[in-house]
Amino acid sequence: MDAAMAGAAMILPECRGLWDGIEHADSIAINPHKWLGVAFDCSLYYVRAPEHLIRAMSTNPSYLHSTADGQVKNYKDWGIPLGRRFRALKIWFTLLDQGVEGLQARLRRDIANARWLEAQVRQTPGWELLAPVPLQTLCLRYNPAGLSPAQVDRHTQDWVARINRSGRAFLTPALLKGRWMVRVSIGAESTERRHVESLWALMQQEAQKVQIES
Repeated sequence: MDAAMAGAAMILPECRGLWDGIEHADSIAINPHKWLGVAFDCSLYYVRAPEHLIRAMSTNPSYLHSTADGQVKNYKDWGIPLGRRFRALKIWFTLLDQGVEGLQARLRRDIANARWLEAQVRQTPGWELLAPVPLQTLCLRYNPAGLSPAQVDRHTQDWVARINRSGRAFLTPALLKGRWMVRVSIGAESTERRHVESLWALMQQEAQKVQIES
């Protein structure tokens, strides 16, 4: 299961319901370098049956033998690289610096900011949400009146590109059922409500330029 971003929300008791059924997963991947703010790169990978990885990845030439064989897990047998950095230390430092409560507070702030932006989109004519907003990512589109679906697609890519070129924010255009939409992910450590408010103003400014250009 890919929980690269959303898996971080499992540190929030109120989000644990989103984890229902996880016991049926064979593997889970979470990236603390995303929403938890751990320095890049740092990924967590849980597997139900590591013997499958060991069977596929293990290599055991004589020069890799050690006195610890059979006493500890050797992760060279769990993946392609024989060596890897001590990434777990980054998580330890993050917990030491912010603590679980500090991380929880930041995630709750991001979720609240996403809820705020969701409310603005819902109440503003011409804008639509394309998926529920359970955490901090919004999928949305601006639909100017009088444009065909193909024209809306081109316009969506245009106004997102203008914002990204400006350097003031970065949005991700993506295809959903063959149509272009925009993903807004709120999760940077320094992002406050004022930044989300500025983003919303910028999005409206750039998206509505079609009324002048068309």
